[in-house]
Parts: sequence; structure tokens; C-alpha cells
Amino acid sequence: MLGEVPVSGFDGEFAMTDKEFRRLMTLLGGLSERQRAALKEILERRPASEEAATVIDAAFSAHPCCGHCGSEASQRWGRANGLRRYRCKDCRRTYNALTGTPLAHLHRREVWLAYAQALADGISLRKAADRCGVDLTTSFRWRHRFLESARHDKAERVSGIVEMDETYFLESQKGRRRVCGREPRRRGGVASKRGISDEQVPVLIVRDRACATYDTILADRRFETFRRALLPIVARDAVMVSDGADRGAYRAFARRQGITHVPLHIKAGLRVRGPHHIQNVNAYTSGLKNWIRRFRGVATKYLETYLGWWRMIDRQRQRLTAHACLAATVGFANAAT
Repeated sequence: MLGEVPVSGFDGEFAMTDKEFRRLMTLLGGLSERQRAALKEILERRPASEEAATVIDAAFSAHPCCGHCGSEASQRWGRANGLRRYRCKDCRRTYNALTGTPLAHLHRREVWLAYAQALADGISLRKAADRCGVDLTTSFRWRHRFLESARHDKAERVSGIVEMDETYFLESQKGRRRVCGREPRRRGGVASKRGISDEQVPVLIVRDRACATYDTILADRRFETFRRALLPIVARDAVMVSDGADRGAYRAFARRQGITHVPLHIKAGLRVRGPHHIQNVNAYTSGLKNWIRRFRGVATKYLETYLGWWRMIDRQRQRLTAHACLAATVGFANAAT
């Protein structure tokens, strides 16, 4: 039987000396083949809850900041519940990587990675619930908690050649028991009117050639609504490119801000003007629309969350693993995959 191996270190990590290591190796030499195989299995078997904690800690340790006051002045303060703790030098409170995040106080850490993989795969709520062994209502709550950070993670500035266009989603009260003014739709349904109407929810999508993407749900298509959406994000030296059918609001905004505007007349066959086109934003929009159809109608109340989900998928593509998705959930979008 192996003797107890002393451990040391303020943060609770193993800190074995050379003498202790040599003693351990001597003891291991007396194990039978069966015992060695059993020990190897134990060492290679890593609890899912521990793996989730390791992913979160590794991402957070690069730039730790206080979950209470946002200060970056901190010191390590041991470990608790599998996570490294810190103490803020400003507010003097302790915290860990989950403090102040959507996953704070969330239970069942052993299935977090499995649920993060479900988000990376873009599967339905019911399939995610079955995969992770949780209730359907839990799967619903988890989806929106896991995607809370992605919902707000959008470009703060676009520059260079900036493509912009609107897309439309059928207004939906999915999940509500009573819907005023019309019969409830089944599996998304279709609009009662053709073309753009008050049944459609407009979404503005702005994307530059570096793939920095910004989107927002518009209350209406008036100029002032476009101006409020575009003013904080479009750089003054940008070149705006849009479909000529929407040139009114875009042209007025560009003129007022002194920004170059290149309108294209897509319906007339003018799709490209030198380096200027909107194929980038159109491809992004097409991918978004095709992907979101799998959910058979998204409630307008949660549309922002799904837009953020697609931005996360588009940004990382094949690199969107369960580890990366979990790290992004607690606010570390640049975590290693």
C-alpha cells in the first residue's frame, strides 16, 4: 500500500520534492501488473467537473479581474470547490473565475462541458437535454445562461470597407400561452402578408473585411433608428457599401457623418464596383438564416441571444470546441481551443 505523499503550497497544488518523488517511484516499483493497470486507469480518468474547472481557470488566469468591482489588482487566495480563488486588493473581497458570470452558482458542473459541446454542435433543446441527462426546462435555462456572454460579444468598431444590409425574421411569440391578434403558428409558420410588413422583425448586420461583425434588432426602418445603430460603430474613414434599394437611410447617414458611401443596385445586376461588394455580409446572413431554421421558429424575445450564438459559431468555425464554448460562456472569447 502506498504511503501518504506530503503536499504543500498555499494554493493547494501538489509540490513534491525530489526525495519524495524518488520514494514514490520506489513504492510504485512494487506494484503488480494488475495494480499498475488500475493505477493508470485512475490517473487517466479525469472527472468532467474537474476538467470544466480547469478550462475555466486556465482562461481566467491570463487576465484575472474582480467579479465584484472589476479591478485587476488581485492576489491568489487558495482554492475552493475546484477553482482557484483570488482576493481583490481594492474592494478586499474574494472571488473566482465564475463570480459575476452567468454560470455563477449553477449546479451540475460535471455536465457543463457536455452542454457546451451541445451548443458548439447547435442542436435542439430536447437533444441537448437528452445528451446531458437534464430536464428540458433546465436545458432551456442553461442555453440562455451559457449564451449570455455571446449575446453581448459583438464588434465595437468596424473600419475599412464596411458592408451592411438588413435581414428579416418572422415576428414570433413562441412559448407564450396566449398570443394577441392572431392564431398561434406551428413550427415557425409563415407570415400572412408577402414582403416586408409589421410581421417581420428587421435586423441590421454590419461586417467589415476583417470579419468584425455587429448586428442589432431595429425597432423600425426610419433614418434616426439607423443613425443610432451605426453612429457608435462605423469609423469615420470607413467606406460604406450597401444595396442601392436601401440607399436612403445609409446615404443620409454617410452624408451627415462625412463617410464615403458606395451603393450597389443588386436587382439591376450591379453587384460589384471594383473592390466594393456586399457578398461578405450576404454570405454571413445566408448562413445565419439557414442555421436558425433548424429551431423551427425563434421567439423574438430571444432573437438577440441566437444572433450572438451565430456570431460565436461564425467567429470560431471549426475551432469552436466544448472547451472554447465554455470559456466564452464566462467571458473569455479568446481562450485556447
